[in-house]
Amino acid sequence: MVNYVLLYRVRRIVKRIIKDKIQDGELATTPKSCLGCLADDVSWEVYYLIKEKEENRGTDSEKG
Repeated sequence: MVNYVLLYRVRRIVKRIIKDKIQDGELATTPKSCLGCLADDVSWEVYYLIKEKEENRGTDSEKG
C-alpha cells in the first residue's frame, strides 16, 4: 500500500532541492551541472524520511 503522506513529503523536499539547484545554476542544463550531486541530495533526504518513519513506528509499537 502506498503511503501518500510520505510520498507527498518526499515530493515536497525533492521540489525544494531541485529549485535550489536551479537557482544555484547547478542543474543539468549548465556546464557545472552535477546530476550525481542532485541524486545524492535527494537520496539522503528520502533515506532520512524513511528512517524517521521507521523510528516512529518503533516507538508506536512500544506504546501499544
